[in-house]
Amino acid sequence: MKALSWRLSAVVVPLLVASLLQAVPASADDAPPSGYPSWAEVQQAQGNEAAASAEVARINQLLVGLQQKSGELGAAAIKAGAEYAKAHDALAHQQGVTQKLAEASQQARAKADSLKKATSALVVRAYESGGFDPGPWTLANAAIQPDNLQSYALLNRVLDRTAKLHADALSAAQASAAATAQEQAARDVLAQLDSDAAAKAQAAESARRAAEDSVAATEGQRKTMVAQLASLTSTSAAVAQKYQEGQVALAAYQAAQEAKREAAQRAAEAAAAANQQAQQPVSSGGGGGFAGGGGSVVNDPPGARQYASSRLGAYGWGQDQMQCLSLLWTQESSWMTDATNPSSGAYGIAQALPPDKYYSAGSDWLSNYRTQIDWGLGYIRDRYGSPCNAWQHEMGFNWY
Repeated sequence: MKALSWRLSAVVVPLLVASLLQAVPASADDAPPSGYPSWAEVQQAQGNEAAASAEVARINQLLVGLQQKSGELGAAAIKAGAEYAKAHDALAHQQGVTQKLAEASQQARAKADSLKKATSALVVRAYESGGFDPGPWTLANAAIQPDNLQSYALLNRVLDRTAKLHADALSAAQASAAATAQEQAARDVLAQLDSDAAAKAQAAESARRAAEDSVAATEGQRKTMVAQLASLTSTSAAVAQKYQEGQVALAAYQAAQEAKREAAQRAAEAAAAANQQAQQPVSSGGGGGFAGGGGSVVNDPPGARQYASSRLGAYGWGQDQMQCLSLLWTQESSWMTDATNPSSGAYGIAQALPPDKYYSAGSDWLSNYRTQIDWGLGYIRDRYGSPCNAWQHEMGFNWY
């Protein structure tokens, strides 16, 4: 619908003038209302709210990803810790085995040394007792000296046994030493694995803590942004409300000023016009010539306004919406039944375009303001939800 700047009807309705004057403070006589936000400020506030809302959504998405990553790193840290514990246990076990082998090797060497010393002592005692000559012995000498041969045989058996024990001890000591060396090498490998596992566990734990810190920091940022969004939302709503109040106040001021001028200049003409309209109703069309139900057009702004007020409840609205509706249709048509926009052809109190949209409310839409009002209230409900919402749109875009 294209809004029109209709001048007030020549019939100045005292009831309308009084209501407009009551809505405007006394200072409005001298200057229009001021201190209200502009439409640009409303759009800026709404833009800030939208930007903050988008940032909150972005942070929420980022937080979900970080929480998932933190969970994955936590699982990795647990796994690395378990691997380190396993490697450490293996190292401790191997150290025990190596220690036992080292002790066995030490005992074998000690036994070999003891046998060696015992054998040496036996030879010395045999020599000192004259049992045999430690020089080069031969079988011939033994044959000549039978006693020496007997001693030699005894000593030889002792030496053979001692030598065998000594050789066994040396072999055991060597095997133990070799085994100890191998175990030491294995322990060195395990020690390296233990060190690597410890390093991995430490790195995994550090990554987990860093992820948790990142989650905590992002959560703090999210809370801050949510608080800012709540504040901006409240601010945006307050600015929009103040803007609407300002537009209502400005429209009321302008209507009141126009009403005062009209009242002062055409009081006599208004009374004569009212009498003439009551006696000679205007023929239908008012310059429109639109198809519709028959009958003479009835232009009765006070009656139309009263009828509209009585119908608000049927559409779920309270009387608080009447002021906005009054301002809206005063600007659109001055509540004239045959008000016609010469440019667009919009017609009637609600300025339907095309005019035959009224037909859905009744075939007498051309001349009956009640039919026009019923259709107009339904249009406002379906499109804007309430007259005040429609009036706010009218003030922002000059149409509704």
